[in-house]
Amino acid sequence: MSSSDLGGLRRFLTRGLLALAVSATAACGFQPLYGDRGVGAGAAEKLNSVEIASIPDREGQKLRNLLIDRFYESSRPGNPRYRLDVVLTATEQKLALQKDASAVRAQLLVNAPYRLTDTADGKVVFASSARSMISYNILEQHYAGVLTVENAYDRALQEISNDITTRVAMHLGRGS
Repeated sequence: MSSSDLGGLRRFLTRGLLALAVSATAACGFQPLYGDRGVGAGAAEKLNSVEIASIPDREGQKLRNLLIDRFYESSRPGNPRYRLDVVLTATEQKLALQKDASAVRAQLLVNAPYRLTDTADGKVVFASSARSMISYNILEQHYAGVLTVENAYDRALQEISNDITTRVAMHLGRGS
């Protein structure tokens, strides 16, 4: 066989394997999370039927705002089918202690148990917990230290909002 024949055979085999892989993915029941294929509406439309309850404290307000931005495309639901309740707790742990017992590194653990309740009958249809662990440097300058801690909280809340949104969308996408 010539080199041009081998090149053509390789392309043919590569395309055949690619077609086989694509058809195998379609046969396994894969469908996009935010797509409109399948039974009912897409996850984005179902997320729009969830009311997000108030979460106490400043970090709770930030988390609620992140969830609102992710759940609602344009406006909040007028007659929500579900209610999402989230409880937010955070702990800080000092790491990397120096000889004088001062810490130069810290770790922030934010935990957010949540539950999705059907507003029609008050039953909890889904409950889970999201958590995030963020490390940051402890700085000597007061203002810079405050900003570093605030940035750590913001990163943790972003991770938690992504996790909650994905899990609730997956649950609602199952046709609950």
